[in-house]
Amino acid sequence: MLLVTQPGKSNAMMATSALLGWRIPSDDDILINVGVCGAPESYPIAQTLLAHQIIDGSRRYYPDILYPHTFTETPLECVDLPADTPGNFPVDMESAGVFVAASKFFKLHRMAFLKIVSDHFRPENVTKEGVIELVGSRLGELDALAAAMYGTLVPARLFTIDEERRIEEWKELFTAAQGGRLDDALRYFRLRRPESPIPFPQVEIPASKRERSALLETFLAVLHA
Repeated sequence: MLLVTQPGKSNAMMATSALLGWRIPSDDDILINVGVCGAPESYPIAQTLLAHQIIDGSRRYYPDILYPHTFTETPLECVDLPADTPGNFPVDMESAGVFVAASKFFKLHRMAFLKIVSDHFRPENVTKEGVIELVGSRLGELDALAAAMYGTLVPARLFTIDEERRIEEWKELFTAAQGGRLDDALRYFRLRRPESPIPFPQVEIPASKRERSALLETFLAVLHA
C-alpha cells in the first residue's frame, strides 16, 4: 500500500495513524518511509540514506536495522519548515511523525526510513518533477530494502527448542513489557550472530523484583553489544 502523507510532521502522523487504524498491520507487514531530504554538501545529490536515528528537537527515535544493506546510515533531523541553513545532519519534515504513529503498530526492526538527497539546504531548488525523477531512479534500491527487511521477518527457526524453553522460563520472571524487550533483544542478537549461543546469565535468579530488573538490563546490554 502506498500512502502520500503531505509535507510536515503533523500531516505525516495523522495520515499514518489513519491508515494503520483502518488496516491493522499483520506480522508479515513492514513500513518504509520514503522521501527526499536536504543534506550537508558531504552527501552527493541523489545519494540514498538510511536513518538509524531520528532527531526531533530533544527527542530521539531509533529504528532497529537488523538486515544487510548497502546504504549510508545517518542520523536524520526532522524539522518543521524547509531548511535553508546548513546543519550537521540530513533533514526532512515527516520522519518523526511517521515514526511516532507507526511505532504503536510496528516493532522497530519492521520500520525503515529511506531518504534521497534532493538539495544542500537549498529548498527553493526542489521541484515536484525533480522529486519524481529522484524517487523513480531509486526504485531498485527500495525493492532491495524491502526484500532485506522481509528476510528478517520469517527466517528459519531462530532458536532451538531448548533455547525457546529457557527463553520462556526467563520471560515468566518479568512483566509483559519486559518480556517484549527481551524478545526483541534476543532476535537482534541471533540475527546479528546466527552461530553464537545465547549468553544467558550464569547466575542465580534474584528473589527481589528490583534485582531481577537490574539483571534483565545487564542481559539486554550483552545481547545488544
